[in-house]
Amino acid sequence: MIKGSSPVVSFPPLGLALIAASLKKDGHNIKVIDAAIGKLGQYAEVDVSLINSTLPQDTALVTSGLSFHEILKLIPNEVELIGFSCMFSIDWISDRQLINYISQNRPNAFLVAGGESASGMPNVFLEQCKGLSACVVGEGEDTILELAEKLKQKQDLIDVNGLVFKRNGHIVRTPKRERLRKLDELPIPAWEDFPVASYPRPLISDDGVARITLPLIATRGCPYQCTFCTSPDMWGTRYFMRSPNSVVNEMGYLKSTFDVANFDFFDLTAIIQKKWVIEFSNLLKDKELNIKWRFPAGTRSEAIDEEVIKALSSSGCREIIYAPESGSDRMLELIKKKVNIPKMMESMELAKKYGMKVQINMIIGLPGEKHSDIFKTIWFLIRCAKLGVNDVGLAKFRPYPGSALFSDLLAQRKISLETDEYFIDSLFLVDSVLTNKYYNTEIKSGALYMVYYFAYLSSFYFSQLIFQTKNFFWVVKNGTMYRYRTNLIREIKERSFKKLAAVFKVRKK
Repeated sequence: MIKGSSPVVSFPPLGLALIAASLKKDGHNIKVIDAAIGKLGQYAEVDVSLINSTLPQDTALVTSGLSFHEILKLIPNEVELIGFSCMFSIDWISDRQLINYISQNRPNAFLVAGGESASGMPNVFLEQCKGLSACVVGEGEDTILELAEKLKQKQDLIDVNGLVFKRNGHIVRTPKRERLRKLDELPIPAWEDFPVASYPRPLISDDGVARITLPLIATRGCPYQCTFCTSPDMWGTRYFMRSPNSVVNEMGYLKSTFDVANFDFFDLTAIIQKKWVIEFSNLLKDKELNIKWRFPAGTRSEAIDEEVIKALSSSGCREIIYAPESGSDRMLELIKKKVNIPKMMESMELAKKYGMKVQINMIIGLPGEKHSDIFKTIWFLIRCAKLGVNDVGLAKFRPYPGSALFSDLLAQRKISLETDEYFIDSLFLVDSVLTNKYYNTEIKSGALYMVYYFAYLSSFYFSQLIFQTKNFFWVVKNGTMYRYRTNLIREIKERSFKKLAAVFKVRKK
């Protein structure tokens, strides 16, 4: 992260917990290190001399949590296989340095990376990181088990599907692994190896206490092909569901074992079949677990009608996250986002009727977005605020490795992977509110782009202040506005002081 930006929120790493559970079930001895949560509030500077790109003047990068040396001390000398979760491209600068550092100090271990970014650009990772031995592409549970067995038997890795690895100075890619279908047979995530009580607690119980929250996933894959999303590359378009009973049993186990009171669903598209949701809600209600939960609506918001909303509410669902991304039908068609805006707004209105909190996620700066699309989205945000939507998550468009838009921009040479420029740009898009990096050629002025960015936020929050005053003050205290405000105030102060100092210097001369 950029030194001085808002603190990073570390959520429980569900992917690692699933990998850990699979390895344990297969009889392997494992150790989990969640470096981000290891020492909250501790920051270590990243060696910028190892970055193949120019940083803005007076910019320092830091990692949050355990230092590289502290991580190394937790890794046993006799370790044979070390896995790294590489989910986000903004972390690759520090991930790469960490992997090389661990490799130098545990030279006999095989180092493998997995996750969205590792799946999206395995060749780049292996070429840029000398210490990295391989990347797992796609789902990792079966791949990691086969990899561990091959290493144990000292056999060739060529038969391990879903793997990209180095051999004799060359990069070898094995065939794509077949998707996991029998999801009910997967073990429950190995949360016993994680500091469960230390993670953030975003959901508040009815008594006002923030109790332990853990993530869940009930489905895998997504049948849609949104051009900004990595899902088609990472998962494919086949959509597989666990049985409602399997999910409810996991929730019951986690509540009894770890006293979990709240659950956060991490599904890409949680609702495809209305029947599944209603059956799940009824099972959860019958179990009387007395828990709260929230979930992302995904693309099929039209399936969330009053019958579904009523079932969700009665089973403890307290928040739904909708993802329209844009308020323009033209843009939705362009990015292949199969959303019906009127139907989505009907669904959001029903959610509010049954007392749920509603958040919407939006993207600004998508390639091809025009001024008219911006104005339509601003009008959509005003309508959402008036309807009672509690909060908005606004992201500046960032091309994710493995997405269709990333491939297009790479082919157009608007992204270059020959240096670290893309990774630095991605980091600034996340951590810097006032940075003008954008991939939209329709809106050519960077200043206007940022005006539009703040127009999105102000149109929603000012409308909320007028129409839903209670929601507005809740957001000021608890919502995403705090993150925008923190980064914004920091950057305005820094830039203002620099300008004043420059003016004073000129006058003095």
